[in-house]
Amino acid sequence: MRKIQALIMLLIVTVLAGCVTLAHKGSELSGRDSWAVLPFINNTETPYAAERAESIVMALLYARGIQQLEKVGSDAKPEELGLDRGEKRQREALETAKQRQVRYVLSGAVNEWRYKVGLDGEPVAGFALQVLELPSGRVVWSGAAGKSGWSRDAVSSVAQQVLGRLLGEISISSAVVTRAEAK
Repeated sequence: MRKIQALIMLLIVTVLAGCVTLAHKGSELSGRDSWAVLPFINNTETPYAAERAESIVMALLYARGIQQLEKVGSDAKPEELGLDRGEKRQREALETAKQRQVRYVLSGAVNEWRYKVGLDGEPVAGFALQVLELPSGRVVWSGAAGKSGWSRDAVSSVAQQVLGRLLGEISISSAVVTRAEAK
């Protein structure tokens, strides 16, 4: 009987190890308006984790049908890494987005991007994202998620899963414009 209970507990722990922890809040946003992705803040010790997450987010938003999408801001220079974690670049990019009259900006922070220490070295990725409506700067959607993957997974694969699940929680209306509507 104890062996069966131990086996059941092991199965439960194994299943939960691959789960995504997800929390979000927001309202429906227009996919027809202009969107921009701001530089992410890197709260990890992994160089360029923020830039990696930004590129994944750009691809996922475009795949969701957001056509008016741009990346605002410059990439981190090696000498800037670790100094402000990207906060200055994010502030500057927000001002640029306001000047360009972008409707929505997505900003984010990379909170984990690493392999756990241990025999298996499971990949771990965690993010906090928010969408601001400009020019007011009002937060219209926010979410945070993290996941620990399996030892055979890459961190970027786990990150894509987490970001995909997180961005999938954003309610986007009429993201794709049909030809009849465009005329």
